[in-house]
Amino acid sequence: MLGITIEFTEEELAELRAEAKERGVAIKRLAHDILAEDVVRRRLKQRFVEGAVQYALEYKAEFEQEFPEGLR
Repeated sequence: MLGITIEFTEEELAELRAEAKERGVAIKRLAHDILAEDVVRRRLKQRFVEGAVQYALEYKAEFEQEFPEGLR
C-alpha cells in the first residue's frame, strides 16, 4: 500500500495521540480515517453546491419574471 508523510506540530500530534487513545485505534488508522472521511465529505458538499446552483439557474428566469428588479 502506498503511503504519505505528514508533518505535525507537537500540539497537533498530542491531540492525535489523545484522540487515537480515546478511540482505541492506532494514530495511523485515525489519520487515515480522518483524511478519508474529509475527502468524502468535501466531495458530497461540492456535489450538493453544484446541484443547488443548477437548480437555482433553472428557476432564475421564472423568479426574475415573478419578482421584477424593484421587488427582489
